[in-house]
Amino acid sequence: MSTERLTRQEQRAQNRRRLLDAAEAVFAERGIQSATLDEVAAEAGLTKGAVYSNFAGKEDLVLAVMRHRMGQEAQAQAERIGCPPDPERLVAEFGAHWAESVREQERYGRVVLEFMVHATRHPSARAELVRLMFPEEGAQDPHPLAPPGSPLASLPADQADAVLKALDVGMWLLATLAPERCPPELFGTALRLLAQRETQKE
Repeated sequence: MSTERLTRQEQRAQNRRRLLDAAEAVFAERGIQSATLDEVAAEAGLTKGAVYSNFAGKEDLVLAVMRHRMGQEAQAQAERIGCPPDPERLVAEFGAHWAESVREQERYGRVVLEFMVHATRHPSARAELVRLMFPEEGAQDPHPLAPPGSPLASLPADQADAVLKALDVGMWLLATLAPERCPPELFGTALRLLAQRETQKE
């Protein structure tokens, strides 16, 4: 019986992953508002019932896609960057990784940016998105990308985090709209300016 139960759990996990991948593809291609859950189910090769057995609705599905991708991104960052002892190296590595991610995840970026606009008009989606993007309200630990003596380090930790998230979202949008005017590598340049220690500017 335990083997049968494990098999059902594995099948459910596999179906959930298929739905997340299908949702990202369909929402990126058709747009979140225009796409239907029937289309997501069809893309995944499953029934609409399978969608509702895993997610409460379209908003919940989009948020699940974001959680899944953010988890993957955190793991990729840990594997690629690690914990360099030199803050300058960490900033450089993070900027390079960000540029690669933007190019590789263009489809996912379209979904996130559209959902952010959607959330500005829908309070429940907005609240969930804020919780997802700012999970640790009032965190006081210095941000790893804000070396002591840098402009970022002069801000409270939560404000430094907000500035970096704004840079992330804004640069991602511009790099998606006009990569020839705002190449992804420009993110690393902006990050270095924000993280540069005041003594280095003299």
